[in-house]
Amino acid sequence: TMAEELGLDLLELTKEKKTICKRCHGLQNFGEAPEMLRPGWTDEPMLSQEKFRNLLLPLREKPAVIIALVDLFDFSGSILPELDAIAGDNPVIVAANKADLLPSKMGQTRAENWVRRELEYLGVQSIANIGGAVRLVSCKTGFGVSQMLAKARGLAEDMDCDIFVVGAANAGKSTLVNHILAKNDKSSAPKMKKRAGNANARKGAVTASPLPGTTLEFIKIDIGHGQTLFDTPGLLVPNTLTQRLTPAELKMVVPRKQVEPITFRVASGKAVLVGGLARIEVIGDSKPFLFTFFVSN
Repeated sequence: TMAEELGLDLLELTKEKKTICKRCHGLQNFGEAPEMLRPGWTDEPMLSQEKFRNLLLPLREKPAVIIALVDLFDFSGSILPELDAIAGDNPVIVAANKADLLPSKMGQTRAENWVRRELEYLGVQSIANIGGAVRLVSCKTGFGVSQMLAKARGLAEDMDCDIFVVGAANAGKSTLVNHILAKNDKSSAPKMKKRAGNANARKGAVTASPLPGTTLEFIKIDIGHGQTLFDTPGLLVPNTLTQRLTPAELKMVVPRKQVEPITFRVASGKAVLVGGLARIEVIGDSKPFLFTFFVSN
């Protein structure tokens, strides 16, 4: 065969190289997927929200530790309306993602208290279950992840159960799982030179992208010491803006750098345009208002 003529061992190559499907390749490298393979944009029954919901609801019937990941910058759009139904009486750790992007003057305690108030306002009761907690984390930098995972591990050991990461689509679950995996493998992984050919090897074991609905099924992950963590499909929260945006628009909207406040004095008849998404206008015969925006990109 041609492989033999070139002196290539295909079996060894498949062991060294990670093979991924076309959908995952597009998501990892370009943040894009065909609409027919994008939950919320397709009529395919296997990608329906009902199917994903039916996967998650049985968790309430067995002992489990629930890590509910939420986006601090899209809180009401990333907290699952079904969270109480999924958790049942199980402990829920609310992991508030993107803490590294909060303004430099905002303290951690202040942010955690804000999360608790928002959960109360939205009627989320499972956070009050025994073992429940709020933790600020950054799935990108790893801030707070070790402490959050240590608490989840302790609860799972006491309950003799598994850990499940749940949340809305695009909250950052797969990025969190990849960070945990990278930390577990750091000591044993060989160092690699940064070359184009090594790009896929450096990517996470779990496909992650800015596109909502990246993960399609439960992904079982061994986190050592006889404990197992599951990455789960994200559910689409109704009436959220992010699921209506294209991949290119999502890249512009999702903050990537630390946000800082900027204040404008807006007089009557004037307006502030927030990209192409919103317009805040002062109308009528009124005095000027001071509007403070938190901006990143």
